Amino acid sequence: MSVARFAEVVNSTEINLDEACLAMSSTIQRPLDEIEWLAALDLLAGDCPTPTPDGVARYLFGDLGFRGNTDAYYDWRNSCLDRVIDTRVGIPISLSVLMIEVARRVGVNLVGIGMPAHFLVRTVDGPARFFDPFAGGNELDAADARELFERVTRGQVAWRDSFLEPTLAQPIVVRMLNNLRSIFHGRSDELKLALVMQMRAQIPELADVEADEIAWSTAIFN
Repeated sequence: MSVARFAEVVNSTEINLDEACLAMSSTIQRPLDEIEWLAALDLLAGDCPTPTPDGVARYLFGDLGFRGNTDAYYDWRNSCLDRVIDTRVGIPISLSVLMIEVARRVGVNLVGIGMPAHFLVRTVDGPARFFDPFAGGNELDAADARELFERVTRGQVAWRDSFLEPTLAQPIVVRMLNNLRSIFHGRSDELKLALVMQMRAQIPELADVEADEIAWSTAIFN
């Protein structure tokens, strides 16, 4: 796969989050067999014993031991969905994508919550329930999520209730690219940085910005 495959996925009428993440991962490392890794997600879902939000969380982060990579949080591989599946470690946003995609396969509708500094997952049906995949899939309510936000940001960013609104697939992909852009810039990895910038340029809302962008402010990595 390549930047062209990534462009094809993110410019579809409806973005498939799993395919977009795998295309992103394939572009910055080695070519992936997309079918193989989509099948890996299918297999994970097929063994999930309880098709409920808390059941998916318990299965992934309890039974299977997926966890936040606190030892190497800024390793770029944490943003690669195939690596997350293989190593069972990741960062908040990649573990959230994993949970969303496994849940979707068992008929559970979850959405991402793009809270600054720490990505979460939220239920769609019924009262809002939040899950923190980085912290073992712990369930939170809105007050817990705000407390987590204030702890992570150390009170330096004002809270907004809108932080707990659902985040669509394209903004999730952009946020992951921004994370990769920050880390490759910090590592002075010009090759991978250029690939990330090329992928960003495939997203219509960013294309004009990418054409002229030379420097940027590093976003909070999450």
